[in-house]
Amino acid sequence: MEIRFYFKIIQRGWWLILVTSLVAMNISLIYSYYLTVPMYEAVARFIVSPNLQKTENRDMVNSLEALDKRSIISTYAEVLNSHQIINSTMDLLREKPDDFSGYIISVTVLPDANIIRFSVKGPNPEVAALLANSIGQHAIDFVKNLYIVYNIDFLDKALIPTDPYRPQPAQDAGLALAVGLVLGVGLAIFKDQISGTLDKLGQRNIFDFESKAFTRVYFERRLRQEIISQPKSVLTLGVIHLLGIQEVYDSLPQAYINQILRKVTETLKYQLRGNDIVGRWSQLQFSILLPSTDGISAISRLERIRELLNQPISLEGDEGIDIVLDPRIGFADRQGGESINVLVNQVEKALEISLESDEKVNIYKVRPFG
Repeated sequence: MEIRFYFKIIQRGWWLILVTSLVAMNISLIYSYYLTVPMYEAVARFIVSPNLQKTENRDMVNSLEALDKRSIISTYAEVLNSHQIINSTMDLLREKPDDFSGYIISVTVLPDANIIRFSVKGPNPEVAALLANSIGQHAIDFVKNLYIVYNIDFLDKALIPTDPYRPQPAQDAGLALAVGLVLGVGLAIFKDQISGTLDKLGQRNIFDFESKAFTRVYFERRLRQEIISQPKSVLTLGVIHLLGIQEVYDSLPQAYINQILRKVTETLKYQLRGNDIVGRWSQLQFSILLPSTDGISAISRLERIRELLNQPISLEGDEGIDIVLDPRIGFADRQGGESINVLVNQVEKALEISLESDEKVNIYKVRPFG
């Protein structure tokens, strides 16, 4: 299940993964070809062996045993890596103080062999080979003056390298592509999570949790959009006040409140048309917007809505307890280009009359109909 979930995320974010991978690969190629100084490695190999001319048969056996303990070959490796040997050789070869700046020297004793690997890395292949051979020869001369029982000589002299070991554009680009893929997948997952979070936050601003109707902020935004898009069109705005639960609202459990309000929302949506809008106007009030509908045309529909909402609501979990909403409706139509504030004030005045009189559904009257 988790694999399918992430696979769908990758499918949705394929373009982000592709862009990230291509960007990473192109950055790697640009860096390799234009921003990186090529580095070359020259390698010389040395072999350590007993000196046959200076060793008798019995001493030969002891010399071989000493080589098996690796102490001699490790000592010779340290001689090759000695600052004294390296610096003195560079002083002999140097013409300028910074001739050998940026060159890296390393010594490795090969396992299970009396072979020493001596490496010089630097930007100039010829200089790297020269340093490897010169330092190696200087170390050989130094060792021969101290130890006569063992020989150290070149097994392979360093050759001038033709290809840099760094950068390797193809290899680096492949690695960058792989990193870009991983990063792209991560970004796709992160984007999906962020989008989901933003969608939830957006829904909080759009939908009221208790009633599942639109929030007042979003409802008013849709009302403005309707007026701006069709400034001369007729529309009706109504507000429904649930007078029957006004006294008991604060004492009701939240679960019951949700049931009541969501039942109201369902009823309103079922009775209204597809382009009509239902919102939560306040704690006990719902708002409805009827585009392209005048007040006279809306009366019968609002009367029908009030009849349905006035039917008792049985609360789940407590059989025998019914809630009567006793809805009161005030509404006004917009036919003379009134502003939103004026229209809202008209609706509130009509609702106030409905709450104070026997007229359960009241329209704001500013002019005779007809």
